[in-house]
Amino acid sequence: MFQSTSNVQRALVNLHLTGGNKQIASVKLPLSGKLNEAMNNADHFLDVISGDGQQQFIAKHAIQKAEIIDPPKANLNQQRRDSDNKYFDPHAVLGVTNSASKDEMRQAYIILVKAYHPDRFANMDLPIEMKDYAAAMQARINMAYDQLKD
Repeated sequence: MFQSTSNVQRALVNLHLTGGNKQIASVKLPLSGKLNEAMNNADHFLDVISGDGQQQFIAKHAIQKAEIIDPPKANLNQQRRDSDNKYFDPHAVLGVTNSASKDEMRQAYIILVKAYHPDRFANMDLPIEMKDYAAAMQARINMAYDQLKD
């Protein structure tokens, strides 16, 4: 009878409403995970959860502006990450030895790309930090492979 909302992707948004009112709410996003598609689809109402936890449906014509509120990114281990960039070891990133063949490097690259590719996590209900981590890992994997493939 009731649908589970555990797989629903939401975004924290500052809504500017007609009449000068503002509301911070969690907006239900479509499968694409994009706010602009939620705002521009054929639905006349936007499914939101207000700050006090109440589900509401706001008429889209009453919304003048919607701004995504990005939570602050965690700066955990910033010192370690900075030192990692100074001593970037492409072999360690790919998990291969210094004497690995081109085929071994390519195989390791393919396995890691499949594991960390951001598209794999796009429709999962994960915190933005997790998705950013996957994108950063993908960039690191690509950089390592680019340095070693030549």
